[in-house]
Amino acid sequence: MNSLKNKTILITKSKAEAEKSIRQLEEHGAEIVYFPTIKVLPLANSPELNDALDMFGRFDYLVFTSTNAVEVFSDIVKKKKLDLSKIKIAAVGKSTSEECENLGISVDILPDEFSAEGLLYKFSEFELSNKNIFIPGSSLSSGKLNMGLSELGAQVFSVPIYDVVKNELSNLKSEHQKIQRKHPGIFIFTSPSSFSNFLKLMNVSDADKFFGKSVICAIGTTTEKAIDNYGLNVHIVPKTFSLSGVSEAILKYFQITVNMV
Repeated sequence: MNSLKNKTILITKSKAEAEKSIRQLEEHGAEIVYFPTIKVLPLANSPELNDALDMFGRFDYLVFTSTNAVEVFSDIVKKKKLDLSKIKIAAVGKSTSEECENLGISVDILPDEFSAEGLLYKFSEFELSNKNIFIPGSSLSSGKLNMGLSELGAQVFSVPIYDVVKNELSNLKSEHQKIQRKHPGIFIFTSPSSFSNFLKLMNVSDADKFFGKSVICAIGTTTEKAIDNYGLNVHIVPKTFSLSGVSEAILKYFQITVNMV
């Protein structure tokens, strides 16, 4: 049964990033609009990054907090010929871990709860006194993880390796036309920035009116809160904070709806 037949789903990721994970939504009849609202700009050769790379052999742990961080840092690993064999690698969640594996990076530490809090709880199981932890991430990264790890006794080196900026509408002309022709019935937001950038790109002044009766899915609780702040109802938050988890949660949501009717 095609439970998503005639439904249009918008996701704030590119086709290259998301197609594999949400393919089953298409298989159930949905039309997917890939509308990446975020553009990643690597920060190369900053003094802070170069200093961290010079002492890379002294790090005990390497922590990835996003798929973007994995992708950008993997390029740095190749260019600088960094040896990852003697460092423990942690990923904040399943999507980040999967991206590591896709790029040939083995993950040693994965929390049970896919969040900064979950990762901190996992690290609390280890003795971190005098341990050096390297976190390459976004220039917009929250300091919560850094602070928590420092409180556990670690020396934390958090270095921005990329900027996250709003994509340009000129890069999304055909997608924008699709949205205007057929308003999506389901929206998938993958981060607070992806949501706020979507509102700017679509020039949404009245969020409640724009989304109307559409179903909104947020990939995690942080994104859910950002959407809640606009007075919108988030209908779906997957148990597993990943694109695969989103796909499964959407199918379950509509299957339950069908069963209840």
